[in-house]
Amino acid sequence: HRGQDLNELGESAEIDSAKLEQMTQALESQLLEKPKDKPLKKAVRKLRKDLLPRLLNYEQYQNLLGDRNSFIKTDPDATFMRMKEDHMRNGQLKPGYNVQIGTENQFILVYSLHQRPTDTRCLQPHMEKARQILGRLPRAVIADAGYGSEENYAYLEKEEIQAVVKYGSYHKEKSKAWKENVGKIENWTYNKAEDTWTCPAGQTLHFRKESKETLGSGYEIRKRHYRSQSCEGCPLKEQCTKAEGNREVVVSLERLRYQSQAREILRSEEG
Repeated sequence: HRGQDLNELGESAEIDSAKLEQMTQALESQLLEKPKDKPLKKAVRKLRKDLLPRLLNYEQYQNLLGDRNSFIKTDPDATFMRMKEDHMRNGQLKPGYNVQIGTENQFILVYSLHQRPTDTRCLQPHMEKARQILGRLPRAVIADAGYGSEENYAYLEKEEIQAVVKYGSYHKEKSKAWKENVGKIENWTYNKAEDTWTCPAGQTLHFRKESKETLGSGYEIRKRHYRSQSCEGCPLKEQCTKAEGNREVVVSLERLRYQSQAREILRSEEG
């Protein structure tokens, strides 16, 4: 019976400290009846002195972490981030915070403090802080490529804010190498009516299926999969892809639409 209890304990993936405490107490009461049972005594001691305190500790750490992947014991609110602090811009892992600042004509209007090392997911909470402090959101937002995610573009569009926001490949797109890269879907032609892509070799890629990716924030990215009918004997195959067989692309049409809008704004006179 006792062996069964311990087996169940070991196999249960979802065991928490409350359950473990109950099991330990049950075994301790058995030990009162059989004080000379050495294996039972050893098991109870291990549970009470080692496993239970360790699980309690682990649960406290999980609570402190939340959705982060690190914290520092002397300042649990701080997260380990790569700091670029010396003149050579070398990254050093240190506990810290991410400060976001919103300015208008060089005046600081809003600042917000974040536990995330990357800027991407700081934009929305920062804008909500701006709304809380200023009573409204700005007409336009100017930000660098660190903020240019599909989710952020979708948020700014929903809030009717002009997104003067770069995305990761904005500067690379202007290079000759990028424009001549036949493998880049940005250099292909999309037929909206037929929902097909045409590559530089004239091959048509047809829609196959749609998949969804849900981000940690809950935002859903809809990815569309397209495949060519035959890439055999294509003179551009080697430049296009290293993959065997026919070319397949997975793309978010929303992301391309947002990037196209951003590109237009950034290249305009006002942009």
